[in-house]
Amino acid sequence: MKLKFIKLEFLLVGLIILLFIGGFFFVVYEPEMAPSVSMPEDGVQKTSETLKSALPPSGVPKTTTPTDKTAKVVSEEKIVPKKSERVIDKVSPGADFGVEGTVFGLASGLPLNACQVSFNGESLVTDQSGEFHLWLEGEVGRLSFSCAGFKTLEVRQFDVRGGSGLARFDVYLNELKKTGRGRIEINGVNGRVYSRDSGAPLGSARITVGALRAVADDAGFFELWGNNSGLMTMTVSASGYVSEMLSGIDFKNRNNPFFFEVSLERNQEGRGRLALVGIGARLVKSEVGYEIADVLDDSPAALEGLAAGDRLVVVDSLAVDDFSLREVVELIRGQAGLPVTLMVEREGDFLEFTCQRQRVVY
Repeated sequence: MKLKFIKLEFLLVGLIILLFIGGFFFVVYEPEMAPSVSMPEDGVQKTSETLKSALPPSGVPKTTTPTDKTAKVVSEEKIVPKKSERVIDKVSPGADFGVEGTVFGLASGLPLNACQVSFNGESLVTDQSGEFHLWLEGEVGRLSFSCAGFKTLEVRQFDVRGGSGLARFDVYLNELKKTGRGRIEINGVNGRVYSRDSGAPLGSARITVGALRAVADDAGFFELWGNNSGLMTMTVSASGYVSEMLSGIDFKNRNNPFFFEVSLERNQEGRGRLALVGIGARLVKSEVGYEIADVLDDSPAALEGLAAGDRLVVVDSLAVDDFSLREVVELIRGQAGLPVTLMVEREGDFLEFTCQRQRVVY
């Protein structure tokens, strides 16, 4: 009986000690707690500490004026739409040149809306008709056209310096799953065709520039867009009239379309069927290079002494051996009244001739 009493006594002592130690840790040790966060209606986050400091002392009526300015924090964030999301006509400050046009699907030929048109960070998207209007400041940059599900097309060195007005772009994007890159038609010629005799417009006149074709409307106006580069010749023809060839159109300038007033004369008995500005010499390519095949009577070439069989070597200080026949012809043709200098080889001698370009009828 005595042994049981001793064990119970020790048990009580141990229990008291454990309660004492637990109470000590409960009072002394307080774990760090992350401050609670509340989200009031005004959208400002406040911690439990901030809310506590904002409360008035006990017994003091609550005031609507905050006593601690730091207790109320106002945060504003302006939401600015990304440039690629702007469905507007974009105008850069101080811009005096722009591009406009329509984006189409290459396979369907239908206009594509919500396609992005970008130039040096400025961008917009096409409208429901696939059209866009983007005004630019004078600089050189990358002009790109992109659309979901289609391949991106770019003009990597688009130069708008010195440009004015609007240049038109017709863009044809190809689908991602199809072969081919699509095309960008960025060069253009437009104008009016009329009769030299009566001044009346020549509707249905045919206009050709390289592989591009157009037909004048009833008022004689035409426009033709493509992606030519370098020097090109435009041919304008109409039934019953002498066709006109206009050479020296330089498509390296992509800022604006070229405008032409073209007058055609009636094809009378004994007259030729083709008129152009040149020197009146026909050029062919042979085994030895470019040779003059024949020369028209009373032409600038004949008056200066050029003859059939002369081998052409240089045109205006440019050696022509590595040029194509079309490029050489374009170099010789040009505007009426302007000179062109040719160097030819004749029987081992090198001769130089300067001819004044003029309108020649073949």
